[in-house]
Amino acid sequence: MALTADQLNEAIAVATRYIRREITDQLQVANYLYYIMMTKQKEYVSGGTTIQQPIKDAANASQGFIDGKFGTIDTNANRQHTHATFDWKYWYHNTSITLDDFTKTQDTPESIKSLLEAKKQGSKADAVRGLSQALFGSGVDSNSLAFDGFTDLFAASGIAYGGLLDTDFSDPTTWLTEIDNTTTVVNFPNISRLISKLKARGGQIGNEYGSYKPDCMVSNFAVQDKFLSTLQAQQRFVDKTKLDAGFEGVEVNGLFWYVDDFAPGSADTSTADNFLFILSKSTLRFCYKYGLDKESPFDAAIQIPNQPVKSDQVYLAGNIVCTGRRYNGVFKTLIA
Repeated sequence: MALTADQLNEAIAVATRYIRREITDQLQVANYLYYIMMTKQKEYVSGGTTIQQPIKDAANASQGFIDGKFGTIDTNANRQHTHATFDWKYWYHNTSITLDDFTKTQDTPESIKSLLEAKKQGSKADAVRGLSQALFGSGVDSNSLAFDGFTDLFAASGIAYGGLLDTDFSDPTTWLTEIDNTTTVVNFPNISRLISKLKARGGQIGNEYGSYKPDCMVSNFAVQDKFLSTLQAQQRFVDKTKLDAGFEGVEVNGLFWYVDDFAPGSADTSTADNFLFILSKSTLRFCYKYGLDKESPFDAAIQIPNQPVKSDQVYLAGNIVCTGRRYNGVFKTLIA
């Protein structure tokens, strides 16, 4: 048998390959919605059969002007509240490694790092990307096991959210998000009008529940780029050093606009299917019991029976909850 080219190379015979110690993640993408939901708007929930969200859906009818003398007042009891319910949703990520992997990479100067640790770090990064995508998805349309994501939150009339239909309300608009299905052109007048409408809706003074005004926008890169190209001379960028996550954005009508690579849209410059979300962060929650900063009792490193394989398993239990859909809006047919 003839020697191979490597076997004939004397340099290879006396020197090993130098491997840089940094492992580059080739799959990284922008995921601002994950940052909002999983770090800023997370809320620990101790348990329960479901996650229940109380809602004020009806006005008190016992009010009005009287003559101040002998006029009677309405003392009837009036129902003002109902509730939405959200199921627990469960996510896992697993990392497995074999005896052969351990033999070649564990506790040896010949390895840049433990393969187990490298794979665990990689699995965590992949889990973040998987969860980032799921935040925009649906627990109804495609996968009942998935989060009740933004596809459900921004669904049209006739589709239940939290177990409630808009037709269950005396005024259906009080349960729906503001949806624009006609605008295709990305420009300031179109976007500003919806922002102003939501600001007027959510900015009541003297409201014990607080302000629900929108405070950020999220889209894919193409929608933001299309907008910036129309106002190139007037762009006002957010200083990323002021943002603890390091995301860059542009400010429009007082709202920060950020890119998320998982936001829906073809981004092909011709198809009218790109989304731009206008969000009131105060109405959004990621309710969780396990995961994030709470370890699950099922998190474990397990020896697989009858195989020289170790499996490292991590679980998350939670779901997305919106406390006020009508204070959020979306464009669904933008061309970018």
